[in-house]
Amino acid sequence: MNRRDLLAGLFWLAISLFVVVQSVKSDLGSLHSPGPGFLPFWSAVVLGTLSIILVVTTSLRKKWEGKLVDLWRGLDWLRVIWVLLSLFMYPILLPITGYLITTFMLIGFLLFIGVRSKVWIDVASALAITVISYVIFSVLLDVKLPKGIFGL
Repeated sequence: MNRRDLLAGLFWLAISLFVVVQSVKSDLGSLHSPGPGFLPFWSAVVLGTLSIILVVTTSLRKKWEGKLVDLWRGLDWLRVIWVLLSLFMYPILLPITGYLITTFMLIGFLLFIGVRSKVWIDVASALAITVISYVIFSVLLDVKLPKGIFGL
């Protein structure tokens, strides 16, 4: 068992519990009319869930005997650079080409570079993720997304 992971998990669990309590004290509101405590509450719930997972998995596994350098061995640095470059380009291209096109290109590229599958699966997945995210943000939450030069 890694003591540092266990202590970190317990620390973040305590923080998430504190934020949950404080969020409930302020108005949570509802899904259609969120109050000031809505986002902090659900963020703390996710953080608390991840903290519990960290504590449980740390408690169940044996102590890792490797070194920190072993974590970086065999990493494809060129792929890491491409991913970082694409993530830096996304906010630059977003106002120019719009949400739909830029998000489709980013997700498609990340799937292509990260997952070894057929091209049509990457394209279909990128399209589905883009459409679902558009429906969630633009239609359901009424967030104004950048239209870009093509009006999409």
